[in-house]
Amino acid sequence: MAKKKIIGTCKLCLKPGQELQNSHIISEFFYKPIYENGRFQIFSSNTTNSSRIEQKGLREHLLCWSCEQKLGNWEKYVKELLFDRAPQGIDHGDRMEYPGVEYSQFKLFQMSLIWRLGITKHDRFSNVDLGRKHEDRLREMLDRSDPGEPYEYACFTEHVAYSIPEYGSVILPPTKGAKKFQGHPCYRTVLGGMVWCFFVSSHMAQFPKPEIFLSKSGVLPVWKESPSARKFVREWTAPIIAEHTTA
Repeated sequence: MAKKKIIGTCKLCLKPGQELQNSHIISEFFYKPIYENGRFQIFSSNTTNSSRIEQKGLREHLLCWSCEQKLGNWEKYVKELLFDRAPQGIDHGDRMEYPGVEYSQFKLFQMSLIWRLGITKHDRFSNVDLGRKHEDRLREMLDRSDPGEPYEYACFTEHVAYSIPEYGSVILPPTKGAKKFQGHPCYRTVLGGMVWCFFVSSHMAQFPKPEIFLSKSGVLPVWKESPSARKFVREWTAPIIAEHTTA
């Protein structure tokens, strides 16, 4: 039986009358390490439904075919860079630095992630509220493939699977930090064994530590696990682990 076509307005290019693709909210390659027998457990911010068995990564009819391909190209680049090629980095003690990263593709991928998390109707990601101004500006930048400056909708990554390998098989929904980071709000999530911190702020040009972000010269810093990152992950997972241990 043929699947019913969903016709509507593309959320990215805003063209009406498009056949909407069943788009991933979180890129599929983040799910592959945690599939078990075709299923996985996803954590939720909803306390009445803290976890649920899923069979596929969460999707929604969001994008036309052309925009789906655009985001797919950015995803393909990041997947190959981080997970297929496993690039050699330079150890700086508190971080690894990876030179030769294509700034535009990697930055646009990061921006597309937080944008999708902000516009989806899935309650699993209801913690993300970008606000109309940021949602519209992100959409416009993505539509014209404009990565902006390193501080615009910036994201830094921190590897939590160095000392806790099991966190490489976990996806945590994004949550807004209770405290601002260097005076700026950010959303944190765990994907691919890393904490991703997305900044959604109008005042990032004054951010005091721009070196924590991907640079225009193509140097990607990935910070080693910190006590705050470990605490964030454990606070999310401990209640669910306890629930299944005592069940």
